Amino acid sequence: MLYNNKQSTLSGEKNTEQEYLELVSEQYTFPGAINLLDEIDWDFKDFTTQYLTHRFHSYPARFIPQIPLTFIKLFTDEGDTVLDPFCGCGTTAVEAFLNNRNSIGNDFNPLAVLITKVKTTLIDETEFRYLNRKLSVMKRYLDLDYRRVEDRAENMPNRKISKIFNKVIISKLEAIRETLLEVKEEGHDDVYDLGRTALSSTIWALVENGNGINVDDMFLRKVKYMRGGLKETAKIVKNIPDAKAINGDARRLEVETDSVDLIVTSPPYVNALDYYRAHMYNMLWLGMDFDLFRKHEIGGHSHFIANRFRLLSEYMGDMLRSMIEMNRVLKRDKLCVIVVGNSSLEYELIESHRFFAEMAGDIGFEPIKTIHRNIDKTKKYTSADVGKIDDEYILVMQKTEDAGITADNDGFVSEIVTEQMINFSEQVKRVQGTSIRGRRPTKERLLKNIERISNAIETIPQDIRIKV
Repeated sequence: MLYNNKQSTLSGEKNTEQEYLELVSEQYTFPGAINLLDEIDWDFKDFTTQYLTHRFHSYPARFIPQIPLTFIKLFTDEGDTVLDPFCGCGTTAVEAFLNNRNSIGNDFNPLAVLITKVKTTLIDETEFRYLNRKLSVMKRYLDLDYRRVEDRAENMPNRKISKIFNKVIISKLEAIRETLLEVKEEGHDDVYDLGRTALSSTIWALVENGNGINVDDMFLRKVKYMRGGLKETAKIVKNIPDAKAINGDARRLEVETDSVDLIVTSPPYVNALDYYRAHMYNMLWLGMDFDLFRKHEIGGHSHFIANRFRLLSEYMGDMLRSMIEMNRVLKRDKLCVIVVGNSSLEYELIESHRFFAEMAGDIGFEPIKTIHRNIDKTKKYTSADVGKIDDEYILVMQKTEDAGITADNDGFVSEIVTEQMINFSEQVKRVQGTSIRGRRPTKERLLKNIERISNAIETIPQDIRIKV
């Protein structure tokens, strides 16, 4: 990338939104751009964080668009390729799309991939007129065979929230689903995917609201809103960049070696949230396999209930493999940016960014900056688990050389994770209970963690293997 020698002028003061946009839109030397990162107010308080297609679908624990936007503006040119291997609802991909960069969004969650695809796909007005005609006669499906409605009601997940899906709501959701299947059969794939995203967003709102809503009207309003969002996006994006959305495993990226100019990603936080549970009902109506997603979910709360520190070693192994793959696909001297918050296991603080930074040196990355930011909780999804996290870290790494190892090397992964877990064990031996909220556990309870960590270290060779 070419830079000029222009330097910034804000001298570390807090930025207004307009000042920030002007600042990152200038050109800098590479060292100047790195230094500029210290002048940005990363809290982005009072900034507009939801606009255009970003608002299409709620998603738990997503990061704000200003984070990927900053790195896209400062460290890439138009036509470059930006990757997010844990793309979630597509925030990085959307910012790349809006700024004329090619993007690759990868996620094991098929719902995440669908949302990302829809947010970065412009649709012709003739397709929307077709969709409106189909939806205008949607109510004919309300006379569905009630045996099908009964079957759906009886096979809902065994959770209290399932009670909000009464037979009236189920029949309306089925009517929407049947209409969209007809759209697919008639070959209108883009509006079919948009309609499925609108249906998923409607179900999300129903679950979040916790009681009955007029789901068919909400769905129609959502489609109308998404049509408007894509129309506004089309005014900004003139030369449509390539935007790929891949339903794949970050530990085995389907991306060409040395093909990516920037990585910006926010991986799952260990033990913070079961994404499959958050998306269960959406995926159910879209015919997606949430059990498969649960099995392969990285950092999932449902793994290793008996010893949570085995979950930590599994998580570190999965993230190490993912980072090896990030190194493989990233061009030399380019940046890999990982956004992650602290989490907690058995009253012990888990500083994931420190684990990542320490492992980075073994696989060809040089950590060059760690940025702390506070999260505005009024502008983020706050589930009972994720809501406890009120800050996060932005780890900025530069690829200095090839990793020299492949992500499927179990022996290497086991060795590095063992080293990290031993260091963690020594830390816990020195100080116990580094992450306690509310009622304090007994000293005896905390000391048992040392034994649990020791047991987890013994099982690392089997726990870090990729499940089949």
